[in-house]
Amino acid sequence: MISTIIYLIGKLLTFPGAYLKGFFEHLCGRVFSIPVESSQYLRLTDGCGHVEHDTINGKAKNFFYCLLPGLITSAIGAPMLYAGFFGLFLLKVSFTSTTSLIFIVYCILFYLGFSLCANVYPLMEDALALWHSIYGKDGANIFVKIILFVPVVNIVIGAFFEKYSINVLLMTVSAAAIALFI
Repeated sequence: MISTIIYLIGKLLTFPGAYLKGFFEHLCGRVFSIPVESSQYLRLTDGCGHVEHDTINGKAKNFFYCLLPGLITSAIGAPMLYAGFFGLFLLKVSFTSTTSLIFIVYCILFYLGFSLCANVYPLMEDALALWHSIYGKDGANIFVKIILFVPVVNIVIGAFFEKYSINVLLMTVSAAAIALFI
């Protein structure tokens, strides 16, 4: 119960990223012919920011379903995050009469980039299903297991962090630390 509340707080603080991540999961579900049960992206459950779908058959489908929505989300969010961070913390643009508009733009870019980059990992159940499909009893061959080890471990650890909103906390602490030392 407490973990769900912490998860929801993290998702609601980063709701633009959670919504887009759910949209990209839905899009990948359509591309890979995975039946989507519910297309509500922002539900007040432990699946907030994700879509409910049927079991994914196939190792490749499972891997790309877990990987692609996060890659798309981070490809959109990272430039926004870096642009906002650059303007706010490196250029030190502040809210004055002459720079008020650009300060607001940098703040919006930083927030949107932060929220997108905080929502790049799949649901924990999807990450564990990926692990079992690759490394389980009827898993992939040894060559595929070796090649996919780092990405799959990254997905599983990231999904665990996202489940408890540790990713939002880590991103906040790291951004604050970098801003203090610049």
